[in-house]
Amino acid sequence: MSVLIIKGSPQAPSIAQPEAIEADFLAELQAIKAESMGWLPLGGAYLHVGNADTPVIEVVGVAHESMAASNVLWLV
Repeated sequence: MSVLIIKGSPQAPSIAQPEAIEADFLAELQAIKAESMGWLPLGGAYLHVGNADTPVIEVVGVAHESMAASNVLWLV
């Protein structure tokens, strides 16, 4: 017969706070919206190609619908 001895006390699983859950939910919703509009995820940023002939890419913190015809790198 074997005996298993576990040292230390069991740790309670971490439970996320409601604010963190809401922030994660809103970030996921934002990502779904961006990808559904054709924005390409780049790991912490999204790229939108509105005009392939324009060599300029705008870097923004907040994306707006008015940017649809522009090349935009959205830093999230």
